[in-house]
Amino acid sequence: MKDERGAQAAAYLRMLLVRAGEPRSIWAKHAPDARSGEIDTAAVAEVLRDNAGARTIRAALDGTAVSNQTLELFIEAFRLSPRHASRLRSIMDGSDSVRVVAGSAGGALADVSQSPGPPRPGTDHHQMARHETLAAHELHTLGPDGLPAEHQTIQVIRSTVDGLATHALRFDTDELVVEVVRGGRVGDLYRVDIVLDRPLAKGETALMHYRTTFGYRTPPPPELRRGTSRVMRDVTLWVQFHRDRLPARVWLARWDRLDHATVTEQQPVDLDGEFSVQARYDKIEQVIVGFQWEWDS
Repeated sequence: MKDERGAQAAAYLRMLLVRAGEPRSIWAKHAPDARSGEIDTAAVAEVLRDNAGARTIRAALDGTAVSNQTLELFIEAFRLSPRHASRLRSIMDGSDSVRVVAGSAGGALADVSQSPGPPRPGTDHHQMARHETLAAHELHTLGPDGLPAEHQTIQVIRSTVDGLATHALRFDTDELVVEVVRGGRVGDLYRVDIVLDRPLAKGETALMHYRTTFGYRTPPPPELRRGTSRVMRDVTLWVQFHRDRLPARVWLARWDRLDHATVTEQQPVDLDGEFSVQARYDKIEQVIVGFQWEWDS
């Protein structure tokens, strides 16, 4: 039987090794014909051959046996960033601030997902009836393959009820990692609720900061949308493109609905010196706004 911590760590390792980036490029040198979205276990073993056997590596990747020592070997050999290394260690330590969703929760997430892209608490009508957003700042980062890599949200909410205890997130993928930096902890894995540090009385506020790392296997629509049925104030949207995969065109846009949406307004925008675009709104209400982009064929 798989250890839950080890299974979580293994799922995160697979996500980091399968998506475009330095970890994949390290083992891909030993498997030049490796298909996108897959891991060549033999190539991974080749990278670690001086430090771990093939059986240990396979067990670590499938989650049947993951030790802290083996985890450190992966971190060093694949030059994982301090953030990813810290998350993996936190998972193995049993932290409740980081959770991995990897395939097994797909059905549950698909039932509650309400919009494409990153977490969209603003599109949950039940949720919006229980709190209002005083400020929301979102940074959407794309990887070298053009797929969403990470979404970071800093949000101030004010409860409109007594006893608000959780803040629900919704996604359109079942391959992701949720890390709560401030304001609470990750609750029920399948709903991906953030349990607040303490329940809020009506009128009380909470500052929340959370990051989501994605493991998309198929490309989502090239857009970042933020929708709300009620008032959200002080909203900033920021999309950061990777220098190795820049869009041909980017527009600031509005859509008419969440599902099967049509763009109703478009305004071309240019990338800044850091290959990013951003927009700020004093207030949005009953509207879907964001960015849309196109790649060169």
